[in-house]
Amino acid sequence: MVFAGLISVLPYAAGYGEQRMTLWRWLCIAWSNATWQHGALAAPLAAFLVWRRRGQLAQIEIKPSNAGLALIVFSLALYWTGYRGNFYYLGYASIQLLAAGVILWLWGWRHFKKTSFAWLILGFAWPYLFLEDTLAFKLRYLMVTCTGWVLNHTGLSTMQDGTTLISDATSTHAQGDLFSLNVDGPCSGMRSLFALLMVGALIGYFRQRSWWRRTIVFLMSVPLAVVANMLRILVLVAGSMLFGQKFAVGHGEEYTSNFHLFSGIAVFSIAFAGLMETTKWLNKLCGYETPQRLSEN
Repeated sequence: MVFAGLISVLPYAAGYGEQRMTLWRWLCIAWSNATWQHGALAAPLAAFLVWRRRGQLAQIEIKPSNAGLALIVFSLALYWTGYRGNFYYLGYASIQLLAAGVILWLWGWRHFKKTSFAWLILGFAWPYLFLEDTLAFKLRYLMVTCTGWVLNHTGLSTMQDGTTLISDATSTHAQGDLFSLNVDGPCSGMRSLFALLMVGALIGYFRQRSWWRRTIVFLMSVPLAVVANMLRILVLVAGSMLFGQKFAVGHGEEYTSNFHLFSGIAVFSIAFAGLMETTKWLNKLCGYETPQRLSEN
């Protein structure tokens, strides 16, 4: 009831608007954006991860910790601070910390250790919108620069204008005739990066047993996401040259082509396969670890 009240009943922040909205409303708005829609799966996944360990948790002796009570008090103070400051990110952080505090206070450290991964997965529920103005642009510029370098070194003369790739003029085509692709916000790679980070965390958790190897699998999500998005840009360039830019990309902001959509699914599948290969190579180089079974309690 406390969690429901803090998240979905009490109006929390207005952002740049005039009327305060609940944290749940803010989450629903963010999850409607393709970049952050994976966040809607975080809480159900965390609940499933706790449920699958129900047998082990039932066997652990309950030893409540006062550290949990201290963390609860701190998280509620953080919640109040975010409310007064009209800053919903503090609300997200307070809910995350409150969940940890409740586990520690009611059950103890051993229970928290068993549920720590589920608690970390819950962190993917929150939309980190501030990264769209910083990390997203850097990702776009990096991918466009690297893709332009690849195209130029494969004989396809290309110029870069900010985050736009434009085919150079040739004896038979004017500048931009073959393709003129603007890598805008939705194509920055943020969507695939955070979705792949969550998938990488789950693959590492289920396919590896030691935390350092799980961390390697998780961190490999970053270069794989970047490479996958570069590959997608190359596919869109090839599609534009072969079938026309309208077929490959769509028509500006009016609509996105099916080719554009399915190319994203295809390269994400390749990145997913790369994570699975990472676990195989870890087993070959460092010794085989028995994967956890989904039915494990």
